[in-house]
Amino acid sequence: MLRHLQAVFAAGILLAACAASALTVEKLVTEFRNGVYRVSFEAVLAAPPSAVGAVLRDYSAYPSLDVRIRSSERLVSEPDGAVLLRTRIHACEAFFCRNVTRVERVEVGPDTLVATVIPALSQLRRGLTRTAWHELDNDTRVSYEAEFEPDFWVPAFIGRQFARHGLRESTVNLFTNVERQARGE
Repeated sequence: MLRHLQAVFAAGILLAACAASALTVEKLVTEFRNGVYRVSFEAVLAAPPSAVGAVLRDYSAYPSLDVRIRSSERLVSEPDGAVLLRTRIHACEAFFCRNVTRVERVEVGPDTLVATVIPALSQLRRGLTRTAWHELDNDTRVSYEAEFEPDFWVPAFIGRQFARHGLRESTVNLFTNVERQARGE
């Protein structure tokens, strides 16, 4: 019964988030296994790809896309176009909260971002995020996959239940905000 209520609650959050925008979620899968969190997301955003790409490449505006991101700063731009990006994230699930520093090397393509965590500068053992977008009938299809492993203790029940729910909610909110900003809202 508890699992059923959790599924209904998660579906309600997704529907509410999608109702507030034109975002169409086609796939959203989260998992937690062996200490690693994963999210796989595909959606169609009602905004042009060039505008979506501009929002995703505006690293200083990341706090406006995700309320968990407290700050975001470009540390270095490398000759090959890659960027070293530091974000400070306030992650809370249930009663467990933590401020997390993440430094990533972001490889920038015409319609992709691939961010690899630099463990020595982060509070993550590892992490990889791939975001790709392309035009689809005057809209933008987005594919987003992320996985990360914290370098700090997280209570097991948080990972199994609350964090997966939080990943779902934050991913939908993130791309709802990307869509809104890309549309100039």
